[in-house]
Amino acid sequence: MVLALGSLWVACVIGFTFGTRSGGGPAVNLALLDLANPADLIDFLLNMAMFAPGGILLAVPRTGLWPASALAFLGSLAIEVTRYLTASGRTADINDLLSNTLGCTAGYACAAAVGKAAHEIGRRQRYAHEVDTLSRR
Repeated sequence: MVLALGSLWVACVIGFTFGTRSGGGPAVNLALLDLANPADLIDFLLNMAMFAPGGILLAVPRTGLWPASALAFLGSLAIEVTRYLTASGRTADINDLLSNTLGCTAGYACAAAVGKAAHEIGRRQRYAHEVDTLSRR
């Protein structure tokens, strides 16, 4: 199931990344995010949202925060380099690299926190059941 969801997510990322043409901007953008420009900020947040599911999927096998972040960085770097080398009409953007990595890392952190909370709730319920069982004897 995780493999199927991961494959679907990768297909969507590739479709969004290469399936649409850009406005014909520069081939490379190395200027950091302009927080005063709402369009740049929205693009940054949407890229984070697009990569958050990747982090959630990496949390399932408990990859670890740093390895998940490194995989996100390398995957995003591969996308940006491919954009540049193939002259796909899309800009290879440093902000995409940052937002994709942060989105995946945030997704991983959220999923790991939920997993840890669920584990703790289960542990407390088992403990309460044990105490209840022992007190009835």
